[in-house]
Amino acid sequence: MVEVTFIILILAFFTFPIYASAGCLGLYTTWLFYRSYESFKNQPLKGKRVLYIAWVAFSINLITSLILALILASMVYILIFDYFYLFLFNLIFCFLISIRWFDFSFKFFKNQIIRSIGNEVAEKSFFVICKGFKENSNSRISPLFTDAGVLNLENNHADFRGTFISKIFKSDNIYRIEKKSSEKLRIHTHYTNNEEPNVFFISLKNHFYPFRSRVNRDTVFKLLSSEIKKTGA
Repeated sequence: MVEVTFIILILAFFTFPIYASAGCLGLYTTWLFYRSYESFKNQPLKGKRVLYIAWVAFSINLITSLILALILASMVYILIFDYFYLFLFNLIFCFLISIRWFDFSFKFFKNQIIRSIGNEVAEKSFFVICKGFKENSNSRISPLFTDAGVLNLENNHADFRGTFISKIFKSDNIYRIEKKSSEKLRIHTHYTNNEEPNVFFISLKNHFYPFRSRVNRDTVFKLLSSEIKKTGA
């Protein structure tokens, strides 16, 4: 089903590039606003500032990526081949590459958060975003909080200290950990109560190129997954 949908989407882009682009942009924007509203609604009051900073950082990346894509697509249009649909394709392609693989605002975001918590990132620590979710009976996850701070690696656990949340990840409260991308991990923890999150997304935010966080991601993954294997969780 996924493959058929993907093929139909590609055919739609080639047949009706403008309408398909507008439709996908509309769907993505609707989904983005819905997720943002849901996150803001559930975010604790003392953590609202983290969301404001994250939204400013996202806006910086969005605008900068669009400008970069516009420049590159215009260069091809002016210097190589003046075909509008090729320009549109290059604009979308360059924008998607830039928004995914470049993080223009990582220093701004890091400096704002470090200023809030008052701690520098130590040698064996990583600057991360930690998002907590609650998994429902139908496997849907709802956001409960978004925080950012320092993840310290100890001998057998990882200790997250954010602007308003503290969380220790260790073998006795984790039953599964997954790699989601070059800079992201998803950690499933055992239920403590119905009000607490049991799914956590950890995103490393130390580099301009997110894929350069792969080594640090693997370090965190190796530490936590090896401890889970030792305890037989």
